[in-house]
Amino acid sequence: MEQFDEQEFIQSHLATGEELAPERFPQLSTLSSAFFYNFVPVAREPELPEVVFVPTSEDTRLETIGAMASWNFLWEAAQYRKETFENIRRADENPELARWINALPNTNAYLIPDTPSKYDAYAPLFHLLPKKIVDRFGLPSVKRPLWPGHAAWWNEKLMPSDFEHRLSKAFAAHIWSHVDSGSSLQAFSATEPLKLLSHSLDFWLPYVLIVLEDLMRDFERCEPENDRQKMLLAKARKEDFEEVTIDRPRRGGTLWIGEEEACDVTDLVVEAADRQGQLRQLIDAVRSNRVADDFSPIWSYAREDFERKLYSKRSKVRVSFVELTDTLPVYSARSEYTDSLLWQDFTSLLDAKERHIVVALRSGSTKLADIASTLGYANHSPVSKALDRIRRKASAFLSLN
Repeated sequence: MEQFDEQEFIQSHLATGEELAPERFPQLSTLSSAFFYNFVPVAREPELPEVVFVPTSEDTRLETIGAMASWNFLWEAAQYRKETFENIRRADENPELARWINALPNTNAYLIPDTPSKYDAYAPLFHLLPKKIVDRFGLPSVKRPLWPGHAAWWNEKLMPSDFEHRLSKAFAAHIWSHVDSGSSLQAFSATEPLKLLSHSLDFWLPYVLIVLEDLMRDFERCEPENDRQKMLLAKARKEDFEEVTIDRPRRGGTLWIGEEEACDVTDLVVEAADRQGQLRQLIDAVRSNRVADDFSPIWSYAREDFERKLYSKRSKVRVSFVELTDTLPVYSARSEYTDSLLWQDFTSLLDAKERHIVVALRSGSTKLADIASTLGYANHSPVSKALDRIRRKASAFLSLN
């Protein structure tokens, strides 16, 4: 019997040769939900998607990841997938996860395993990057990736230990040219006066999911496989459900392939995230040195502490704090909660020429305010910690130490 070569198996998941051609790389595909379900509920008015990072333990990792994959493939059910999931999954398969899901309000939430690399969460963003940016930031060229993911162990082996940090910088370099038409893909290079101090992938995640769902809705539905399925489908279609219809799952297929299609999808992601124009207004204001402070009083102390520690260096540095409101929630250890709002660091920029630091936090309303304590994310003070990291990085750029 031939011995299993783990390294060879891992390397087989990297694109090579013609798979790296601009016409074929990057790409992302999806499986049909028909691999999991004979029928799916389809929300008549789906809510916008949210994202929840769910911790996994070694003891229940496989069961938890399997349950989350099944949950995510019910994407057409949107905010009604909880009821469907309860009816088809046995609680004894993973009692802890079942109890937690039972406590969820009805919301269109994707459940993402909080793996060390977080590749499964950020795969839709990662696989928008052209080969030159993937190489520039030392990221692997993955072959035939799929969404939703299933936390395959080999992906964790393929990713560098600082995958999230590298991808954050890589995606900022990629997305910048789509947000700001006056910028090139070389933004944040050594000659660019604007320095990136922080950039949150979590901000973009719900918006790329909106685009993914729109693309998946273009696939035709699977035909019934036998007479029994035809009979059950006809019976279900006669039912008058107020919130959903019942149908066969959609087929799977390629969501995008090649740089040109990935570029078009990136534009769609920016449009989804910038429907109120906040992103372009922020970038334009930074470039023209017209940023006006517009910040929630909730963070007054954190802001004062940030400025005091920076100004203690006796350097003339201007600091502006701005807020992007009504963004879509992502629940993780990087999120902070005040009443019915979720907060995260979105991005921070340093204009080295003008010695001007712009810190942008984002906020969004949430129905899952209790989820932080349930998942063990409460009392981590992620916003204050993010501000401290930003301040230290700005100090290093400005040679204040």
